Amino acid sequence: MLYFREANGDFLAIDAATNGYYRRCFGQDHFEGRAAAVAGQAGSVCTTAVSREYLRACCERVAGSAVPAAWRRTIGFSEDAA
Repeated sequence: MLYFREANGDFLAIDAATNGYYRRCFGQDHFEGRAAAVAGQAGSVCTTAVSREYLRACCERVAGSAVPAAWRRTIGFSEDAA
């Protein structure tokens, strides 16, 4: 998993292995990701397609250790997910 911090301070996780699927099936440079559906609310996480363009323009890549535990748990891609 790759972790990012959005411009609004929210975190998201990207499954980099899904890019091939989005390219093959939809012709889009996207990834499957988990992000907040409601800004600032870690508990509102949903699964969504995230474009490479959005990641470059609006996000900063961060280490998993920089993602607060509450976000790691709700993103659902962490070993400590509840």
